Amino acid sequence: MASSKPIPCGPCQEGKVKTKADIWCYNCDEGLCSTCSGYHKRSKGTRDHKTIDIIPSIGAIKTECDKHGQQLNLYCPSHLMPCCDECISTSHSKCTGIKTLASVVEKTKIDKSTQSLEKKINSIKHFLEKLVTNKSKNISRGEREYESIQDFIVKIRKEINSHLTHLEKKLCNEADTIWNQEKSKATDLITQIEGKQKKLKEMQDHLHTVISHTTKLQSFLGVHQIEQQVHQCQRYVDDMEKDDRAKEFDIKMKQNDEIEKILSNLGSLESLGEVMVVKTEIALNRDTSVRREAQVQSRGQSNINSMTMNIETKIKST
Repeated sequence: MASSKPIPCGPCQEGKVKTKADIWCYNCDEGLCSTCSGYHKRSKGTRDHKTIDIIPSIGAIKTECDKHGQQLNLYCPSHLMPCCDECISTSHSKCTGIKTLASVVEKTKIDKSTQSLEKKINSIKHFLEKLVTNKSKNISRGEREYESIQDFIVKIRKEINSHLTHLEKKLCNEADTIWNQEKSKATDLITQIEGKQKKLKEMQDHLHTVISHTTKLQSFLGVHQIEQQVHQCQRYVDDMEKDDRAKEFDIKMKQNDEIEKILSNLGSLESLGEVMVVKTEIALNRDTSVRREAQVQSRGQSNINSMTMNIETKIKST
């Protein structure tokens, strides 16, 4: 298992000196600094030990069980994982086909496993890249849909306002026309009546003049003529009952019955619509062939988990 902490040099640590290890020895199960690793490579007893460079971002791969602290020496093909003796007795007692880790490692084709693993990594990377691309497009599409909803609301409001403005203008024009017509009729009637009043005043003045300054014959004829004129005025007054202009008028509006229904429905209208999220499955075409291949190989005890592969790929002969 990889460690993110600096690994100390084992021999230096024994000598109470703190030195960072550059190499890990699997046989000694400890780190070695550059000085100690030189002695380690030249020593007859350790020159054949398997070592690996310690990469800062990876660290050393431990060969001990994290749970029990014992050496990983067995492999469970049912769970696809290396185990220690304690793991087998406690967690894998019912598993069959337990093998030694060394035999599994020996039969494993590291290059093939590495290629398969790299193919799987690339497949996952491709899947995630495609998912990010799809979600980015989804965000852009969602923004357009969001703006479309706002545009729809504005459009509905404009259409309603436009229609109400049209109806308002139409009704105002109609009221204006009717008012001007009735006002004109009433004004014409007043003008006509004022003309009649002026004429009656003239006839009245003329009557007094005729009686006071003319002979009896002239007075008779003058009164007769004035009488005829008064008769015409009387007939005008009598006919006034039939004249529509003489009637009083009020300008009122008969409300459309549909307005009450609309206002009633408008009060019960709680929204113009409902905004919702519609989830749709997308075909991401994940490549699962690598996973199936790894499972087949594992069941045949031809592959081990990524921990063992990492151990072997990092091994160097000194």
